[in-house]
Amino acid sequence: MKVTEQIFYFPGINFDCNVFLIKDDSSGELTLIDCGTGFFFDRQIQRISQDGLDPQNISRVILTHVHFDHSGGLINFVREYSPEVNVFHLEADSIEKGGNGLLLAREFGLEFTPTKVHKRLKEGEIIKAGSFNLEVLNTPGHTKGSICLYDRNSKVLFSGDTVFTYGSFGRVDFPTGDSRQMIQSLIELSKLDVQYLLCGHLDIATKNANEQIKLSVKNARLWV
Repeated sequence: MKVTEQIFYFPGINFDCNVFLIKDDSSGELTLIDCGTGFFFDRQIQRISQDGLDPQNISRVILTHVHFDHSGGLINFVREYSPEVNVFHLEADSIEKGGNGLLLAREFGLEFTPTKVHKRLKEGEIIKAGSFNLEVLNTPGHTKGSICLYDRNSKVLFSGDTVFTYGSFGRVDFPTGDSRQMIQSLIELSKLDVQYLLCGHLDIATKNANEQIKLSVKNARLWV
């Protein structure tokens, strides 16, 4: 599903997170944001191809955090397409060493396959993806190394599991989750000018995104 001329959206199936692709019109290269569990990898590839994209052009993967519903499918993309793997530095070891811990793989009945991280992202770093300059924002609360990716010019926010539509937000009861950090992260996001809220679960928003983020702040203060 096309969000803009360069951004494609693939809604999560069952426990899978939403997956996004950014197309570089000049080179054809694709940046993948999050991977899902891997349970539906073949269907993901079919949907990507149906949108007129060539999965062979996936040159980079960025994880918004390392929970299995976002990272479990990483090994499939790595084996098939050899992309550069980008993970925030606080959680990169989980991807390289495997185990359960932050990954929560065993909650899905599986073990995570350790995978090399090529780039350990830092707060404030800019990732060039096609026409987008994605700023890495560390937004702890759901996990300590959760990130959002924000392009100021296009007002696009890839929010992972930090903030969702309908005034909702990520759980804080998983390892390294923190309710106070979640509220502070939501407050910081509410200061941004966002038109496109491209979140890890639920529907995306292409209008009134600022209002939805501010509602999430209000609800978090009431519920957390």
